[in-house]
Amino acid sequence: MRFFSIAGFCALAAVGQAAIAAPPACIRPADARAVLGVALPDAIDALAKRCGPALPADSYLRTEGAALADRYRREAPVDPARARKAIEAVTGRDLSDFASDDTVLMLADQFVGHAIKERVATRDCDSIDGMVALAAPMRADAMAEAILLALEIAGPEQTGGYAICQPGAEVAKR
Repeated sequence: MRFFSIAGFCALAAVGQAAIAAPPACIRPADARAVLGVALPDAIDALAKRCGPALPADSYLRTEGAALADRYRREAPVDPARARKAIEAVTGRDLSDFASDDTVLMLADQFVGHAIKERVATRDCDSIDGMVALAAPMRADAMAEAILLALEIAGPEQTGGYAICQPGAEVAKR
Protein backbone atom coordinates (compact mmCIF):
# COMPACT_ATOMS: atom_id res chain seq x y z
CA MET A 1 0.00 0.00 0.00
CA ARG A 2 2.93 2.37 0.55
CA PHE A 3 3.54 2.43 -3.22
CA PHE A 4 -0.03 3.55 -3.81
CA SER A 5 0.35 6.49 -1.45
CA ILE A 6 3.59 7.54 -3.17
CA ALA A 7 1.97 7.06 -6.58
CA GLY A 8 -0.91 9.16 -5.36
CA PHE A 9 1.52 11.91 -4.34
CA CYS A 10 3.04 11.89 -7.79
CA ALA A 11 -0.31 11.95 -9.56
CA LEU A 12 -1.98 14.50 -7.35
CA ALA A 13 0.98 16.55 -6.19
CA ALA A 14 0.47 19.14 -8.88
CA VAL A 15 -2.86 19.95 -7.28
CA GLY A 16 -3.28 21.84 -4.00
CA GLN A 17 -5.86 20.16 -1.80
CA ALA A 18 -7.30 23.57 -0.93
CA ALA A 19 -7.96 24.15 -4.63
CA ILE A 20 -10.04 21.00 -5.01
CA ALA A 21 -13.79 21.50 -4.69
CA ALA A 22 -14.65 17.85 -5.27
CA PRO A 23 -12.82 15.29 -7.36
CA PRO A 24 -14.24 14.56 -10.80
CA ALA A 25 -15.90 11.18 -11.31
CA CYS A 26 -12.68 10.03 -12.94
CA ILE A 27 -9.52 11.42 -14.49
CA ARG A 28 -8.75 10.72 -18.13
CA PRO A 29 -5.51 8.73 -18.49
CA ALA A 30 -4.00 11.43 -20.74
CA ASP A 31 -4.65 14.06 -18.07
CA ALA A 32 -3.20 11.84 -15.36
CA ARG A 33 -0.07 11.32 -17.50
CA ALA A 34 0.33 15.08 -17.90
CA VAL A 35 -0.02 15.66 -14.15
CA LEU A 36 2.49 12.89 -13.54
CA GLY A 37 4.89 14.57 -15.96
CA VAL A 38 4.65 17.77 -13.95
CA ALA A 39 4.90 16.11 -10.54
CA LEU A 40 7.38 13.26 -10.99
CA PRO A 41 10.69 15.20 -11.05
CA ASP A 42 9.59 17.46 -8.21
CA ALA A 43 8.42 14.46 -6.19
CA ILE A 44 11.83 12.79 -6.58
CA ASP A 45 13.58 16.02 -5.52
CA ALA A 46 11.28 16.40 -2.52
CA LEU A 47 11.75 12.76 -1.49
CA ALA A 48 15.53 13.17 -1.66
CA LYS A 49 15.33 16.28 0.54
CA ARG A 50 12.87 14.74 2.99
CA CYS A 51 14.57 11.38 3.30
CA GLY A 52 18.21 12.38 2.85
CA PRO A 53 18.89 13.06 6.55
CA ALA A 54 17.26 9.76 7.54
CA LEU A 55 19.19 7.63 5.03
CA PRO A 56 22.74 6.28 4.95
CA ALA A 57 25.27 8.30 2.98
CA ASP A 58 25.34 5.68 0.21
CA SER A 59 21.55 5.47 -0.25
CA TYR A 60 20.07 5.95 -3.70
CA LEU A 61 18.12 9.12 -2.95
CA ARG A 62 21.13 10.78 -1.33
CA THR A 63 23.57 9.87 -4.09
CA GLU A 64 21.37 9.80 -7.21
CA GLY A 65 18.05 11.49 -6.36
CA ALA A 66 18.86 14.90 -7.87
CA ALA A 67 20.27 13.31 -11.03
CA LEU A 68 17.16 11.13 -11.44
CA ALA A 69 14.88 14.16 -11.08
CA ASP A 70 16.96 16.05 -13.66
CA ARG A 71 16.85 13.08 -16.02
CA TYR A 72 13.05 12.90 -15.72
CA ARG A 73 12.84 16.64 -16.49
CA ARG A 74 14.89 16.12 -19.67
CA GLU A 75 13.05 12.99 -20.77
CA ALA A 76 9.58 14.39 -20.27
CA PRO A 77 9.68 18.17 -20.64
CA VAL A 78 6.49 19.78 -19.42
CA ASP A 79 4.28 21.72 -21.78
CA PRO A 80 2.89 24.36 -19.40
CA ALA A 81 -0.37 24.76 -21.35
CA ARG A 82 -0.98 20.98 -21.32
CA ALA A 83 -0.07 20.79 -17.64
CA ARG A 84 -2.54 23.58 -16.84
CA LYS A 85 -5.32 21.77 -18.71
CA ALA A 86 -4.50 18.51 -16.93
CA ILE A 87 -4.50 20.19 -13.52
CA GLU A 88 -7.83 21.79 -14.37
CA ALA A 89 -9.22 18.40 -15.38
CA VAL A 90 -7.98 16.77 -12.17
CA THR A 91 -9.26 19.56 -9.91
CA GLY A 92 -12.39 20.41 -11.83
CA ARG A 93 -11.43 24.10 -11.56
CA ASP A 94 -10.73 26.73 -14.18
CA LEU A 95 -7.27 28.19 -13.56
CA SER A 96 -7.21 30.49 -16.60
CA ASP A 97 -7.68 33.63 -14.52
CA PHE A 98 -5.53 32.36 -11.67
CA ALA A 99 -1.98 32.75 -12.92
CA SER A 100 0.42 32.31 -15.80
CA ASP A 101 1.49 28.83 -16.88
CA ASP A 102 4.91 29.31 -15.26
CA THR A 103 3.28 30.35 -11.98
CA VAL A 104 1.03 27.28 -12.03
CA LEU A 105 4.11 25.07 -12.50
CA MET A 106 5.98 26.87 -9.71
CA LEU A 107 3.03 26.42 -7.35
CA ALA A 108 2.85 22.73 -8.30
CA ASP A 109 6.53 22.36 -7.44
CA GLN A 110 6.02 24.06 -4.08
CA PHE A 111 2.97 21.92 -3.32
CA VAL A 112 4.85 18.71 -4.12
CA GLY A 113 7.63 19.60 -1.69
CA HIS A 114 5.20 20.63 1.02
CA ALA A 115 2.99 17.54 0.63
CA ILE A 116 5.95 15.18 0.85
CA LYS A 117 7.48 17.06 3.78
CA GLU A 118 4.18 16.89 5.66
CA ARG A 119 3.04 13.37 4.72
CA VAL A 120 6.08 11.17 4.21
CA ALA A 121 7.25 9.73 7.50
CA THR A 122 11.01 9.41 7.77
CA ARG A 123 10.52 5.87 9.12
CA ASP A 124 9.39 4.95 5.59
CA CYS A 125 12.43 6.43 3.87
CA ASP A 126 14.39 3.15 3.65
CA SER A 127 11.50 1.51 1.78
CA ILE A 128 10.96 4.56 -0.40
CA ASP A 129 14.68 4.69 -1.21
CA GLY A 130 14.62 1.04 -2.27
CA MET A 131 11.53 1.52 -4.40
CA VAL A 132 12.97 4.58 -6.16
CA ALA A 133 16.26 2.74 -6.78
CA LEU A 134 14.40 -0.20 -8.34
CA ALA A 135 12.28 2.06 -10.55
CA ALA A 136 15.10 4.46 -11.51
CA PRO A 137 16.18 2.64 -14.68
CA MET A 138 12.72 3.25 -16.15
CA ARG A 139 12.27 6.14 -18.58
CA ALA A 140 10.07 9.00 -17.33
CA ASP A 141 7.17 7.96 -19.58
CA ALA A 142 7.43 4.34 -18.41
CA MET A 143 7.50 5.48 -14.78
CA ALA A 144 4.39 7.59 -15.39
CA GLU A 145 2.67 4.56 -16.93
CA ALA A 146 3.64 2.37 -13.97
CA ILE A 147 2.23 4.94 -11.55
CA LEU A 148 -0.92 5.27 -13.67
CA LEU A 149 -1.42 1.49 -13.55
CA ALA A 150 -0.86 1.50 -9.79
CA LEU A 151 -3.49 4.22 -9.43
CA GLU A 152 -5.95 2.21 -11.52
CA ILE A 153 -5.36 -0.87 -9.38
CA ALA A 154 -5.53 1.09 -6.12
CA GLY A 155 -8.82 2.72 -6.99
CA PRO A 156 -10.37 5.76 -5.35
CA GLU A 157 -10.30 4.20 -1.88
CA GLN A 158 -6.49 4.40 -1.84
CA THR A 159 -6.02 7.63 -3.80
CA GLY A 160 -8.08 10.19 -1.94
CA GLY A 161 -11.21 9.68 -4.03
CA TYR A 162 -9.54 9.86 -7.44
CA ALA A 163 -10.16 7.23 -10.08
CA ILE A 164 -8.68 6.76 -13.54
CA CYS A 165 -11.37 6.65 -16.24
CA GLN A 166 -11.85 3.35 -17.99
CA PRO A 167 -11.95 3.45 -21.82
CA GLY A 168 -15.23 4.99 -22.94
CA ALA A 169 -16.04 6.53 -19.55
CA GLU A 170 -17.12 10.15 -19.48
CA VAL A 171 -15.81 12.60 -16.95
CA ALA A 172 -18.75 14.07 -15.05
CA LYS A 173 -19.32 17.76 -15.78
CA ARG A 174 -19.84 20.12 -12.87
